[in-house]
Amino acid sequence: MKRFYCFFGIFLFGLCFSQIKINKRKDIEIFLTDSIVSMERYLDASKPYKYLIINHTSDDYIIDPQGFMGDTEVYECNELYIHPEKIIPKGYYSRDWEDCKEDFIILKKKDSLIVQLAILNIGFFYNLKPDKTYSLDIQSKHNEYTATLLGCKDYIRDLKKQGYKIFEDIISVKIPLKP
Repeated sequence: MKRFYCFFGIFLFGLCFSQIKINKRKDIEIFLTDSIVSMERYLDASKPYKYLIINHTSDDYIIDPQGFMGDTEVYECNELYIHPEKIIPKGYYSRDWEDCKEDFIILKKKDSLIVQLAILNIGFFYNLKPDKTYSLDIQSKHNEYTATLLGCKDYIRDLKKQGYKIFEDIISVKIPLKP
């Protein structure tokens, strides 16, 4: 039994310290489940980054995974990297009612979820050198305005009538970027 508790304790310790808390709120926490981001993985759509969201409140929340708006800047040796190689094209789409039901995350009270979120918004491809250190400075926000930019105003209005709240928070974090 002692071995089980020891193993469980080591597992929890490793899990907690391999994640990075990225948001400001303390009652609803968002963790990037990886401790380092790489450009190669960011560009590979088959391996998206996952986030752990923990709701410590007694309220249910609506989160648009595409509703995080802001900038992600790349730093090389603690200085802003100002000469990217090329732009990374991204598209946006408009959603109808069914898309809204499929896309939106419903975070129930006292619940936790592992989900994909569009928080990393790297707009350019950077030529990263293995002998230098890099980091990402992520500044983003999520609120009712950003959650309805792609549509779904009626869907959100209906959920709010049922007692759901729109998740509102600011993302402000600097994380390591692997060359």
